[in-house]
Amino acid sequence: MPEKPRLQPVDEADLQEKTLASLAPYRDQDGRIYTIWATLAHHEDALRRYLVFSNHVLGKNTLPLTSRELMILRIAARARATYEWDQHVRIARRAGLTDATILDAATGTWEGLDELDQVLLAATDSLIDRQGVDDELWSRLESHLGVEQIIDVLYTVGQYLTIATVINTLGVRTEGELALDLPRVEPAAQKEVSI
Repeated sequence: MPEKPRLQPVDEADLQEKTLASLAPYRDQDGRIYTIWATLAHHEDALRRYLVFSNHVLGKNTLPLTSRELMILRIAARARATYEWDQHVRIARRAGLTDATILDAATGTWEGLDELDQVLLAATDSLIDRQGVDDELWSRLESHLGVEQIIDVLYTVGQYLTIATVINTLGVRTEGELALDLPRVEPAAQKEVSI
């Protein structure tokens, strides 16, 4: 991550009405547009199109909410994407996940997680490292999920790797103090899942 942000968030007064309408659900408790979206507003047309896909992955995804959040937190930790980590720690807590579970998923300590989450995290790591899964992991996914859910696994990892890349390249900063410190995770950390 660069020492300082490479792009400053766009001031709301400078955004087109249609962009403001697209960003209406993406505001914090004080009514401010989240920093990631205000930063990506430097390219308003692309942002509006991206939000359609993002809304599916975050809001209409067929995966269980807590499982999806554990996957996103693993991605954020491995990518060292602090902004993504902070936002999704907050979402995961609201979904009922404990800090211990969040940290276990992020650091690769999956033994205490249920079988589905272990498989999803193994798939997350494989998709990060290999941009695919082998036949054995594919079979594990099929034993727990339907086709639409497996596609949502791929979309979730793809979207949040994209956002991690954006955050780290543009130097997007958190809106305040971290909700939970970002743990150190070795880039090559991989877990074998025995099922």
